[in-house]
Amino acid sequence: MFMVLIFAGLKGALAKNSLPGLDFTVFTAVGFLAYFLWRNVVSRSMSAFGANSALFAYKQVKPIDTIIARVLLELLVSIMATLVFVGIGLYFGFDLRVKNFNMVILAVVWLVLFGFGIGLLGAVLGHFYENAKKIMEVIMAPLLFISAIMYPVKSLPPVLQELILYNPLAHFMELIHGEYFYTLDTTYVDFEYMLYWTLIPLFVGLYLYRHGEKGIIGT
Repeated sequence: MFMVLIFAGLKGALAKNSLPGLDFTVFTAVGFLAYFLWRNVVSRSMSAFGANSALFAYKQVKPIDTIIARVLLELLVSIMATLVFVGIGLYFGFDLRVKNFNMVILAVVWLVLFGFGIGLLGAVLGHFYENAKKIMEVIMAPLLFISAIMYPVKSLPPVLQELILYNPLAHFMELIHGEYFYTLDTTYVDFEYMLYWTLIPLFVGLYLYRHGEKGIIGT
């Protein structure tokens, strides 16, 4: 909430009319809620094995169960945070109308699945190779600013548009924003690219987990 207020305030002071017809506070809130949901799913998943290793003494508890539990917890926390933002928005009279509610929900579920795949892959690699987790944390650090969270892709120069669209997270943000706001669209969203980035880490993560489960439990 603090970050939404800061960025919305800066936007209003420096470039108030750069996105006509769009409530930038709501735009920022939607972007931050989606981004922090994804980031928390990934980061909590990557640390799940080490933080819950004591539970592996029980045969009915599998390492992947701890990741699934953390993903569900982050989803519930995000839902509660969203309800708080909706309540604040209604109280202060912000325009919270959604262009396509079903597609927004589908995009968020897809985003969570994408985060689960990346988190699972990072958890398995990070358990056996500590440097892999550190590398992923370094890669994730600048994503807040290069994932179309605080701006739509169409507002960027063509050269920057081409560069930012190599980031799969930017496609998810564009999809959520495009289906939420009436003044935006999903022109820059590449669904095939998103599908590859969802399925490949997920299947690789599941494959590595299947072959490394005993090693994870043993350590």
